[in-house]
Amino acid sequence: MKTIKVSQTASEKFEPDTLIVEIRFNAESKKHSEASDLLRKQSDGAMRLLAAAGLSDGEIKSRGVSVSSYKRDGKTIFCAYENCRISLAVSDKRTDAVTEAVEKSGAEWSCQYRLEDRSYRNALIKRAVSEARDSAVQIADAAGVKLGGLAGVEYAAQFGGGARLMRAAAFGADNVSASPEQIEISESVTCEWEIL
Repeated sequence: MKTIKVSQTASEKFEPDTLIVEIRFNAESKKHSEASDLLRKQSDGAMRLLAAAGLSDGEIKSRGVSVSSYKRDGKTIFCAYENCRISLAVSDKRTDAVTEAVEKSGAEWSCQYRLEDRSYRNALIKRAVSEARDSAVQIADAAGVKLGGLAGVEYAAQFGGGARLMRAAAFGADNVSASPEQIEISESVTCEWEIL
């Protein structure tokens, strides 16, 4: 069977819908228990600031606490770490207060804007298929043949947590949630039509 195969990508820009704030607490000490205690004090202080910004405990997801050790000048140093994540809708009125609270906490942090709503995918896929067909019709006309039925479609699904835009690494980011940029999303297909 003779065919015409066309690959097509449809792209569009969308407003991000989710703000992800990643927070990293760390503390060091010559004693395991002291490193853990220092970490807990740092974490508890940040949690109080975040509660004052309107967050509940359930909105702050901890990825667990770990303690590791290394040698410095022949002495063992213990490092305690905790990573936390906050996910808020961009439209949530608490975003500025949350980023200000994280900044005041003194912890390392970063934020990113994401597009979690995946409803755009179907419209972009339909557009990519339609544009691929238009191109195939033009190729068939130029070759002096007729385009037949669709013989096959290939689609490489995007995996992961949605499209994302890294915004500002912490350490003094100014009002990071004020104006997120649009995120460009693309969906690609390869369609193959029979030649009549």
